[in-house]
Amino acid sequence: MSYPFQTAETPVWDPALRVGQVYLGQAQSVAEVVGTASGLTPLRNGSCDLDPTTFATFVDRLLQFYNEGRHPTLSQLLRGVLLVSLVLLERAGAPRPPAGSEVIDALLAEAAALEPTMPV
Repeated sequence: MSYPFQTAETPVWDPALRVGQVYLGQAQSVAEVVGTASGLTPLRNGSCDLDPTTFATFVDRLLQFYNEGRHPTLSQLLRGVLLVSLVLLERAGAPRPPAGSEVIDALLAEAAALEPTMPV
């Protein structure tokens, strides 16, 4: 059993049920912390709709919050959500954060390494 994520027209991730549920729950919690909507809407059919524009804003805010480095433990908790979100952002066709800083370059490289493990 899986928990598919899709934009209006495109599947972007088809994780195992629990994996999808955990990511969605974490992303929604993080969205509250960073003060923006996640762009993820769970549907009654057991899938999740991803709005690329709102999701791009969420990922941008999350990245800013992560870069502020408020607390080492918090940074580690955010890292997993951020890496998965960067993969989904690219798959949804939204612009990804520009490379250039060491932190962003490292995150983009980690997300690229994670991407093949995330089935569509």
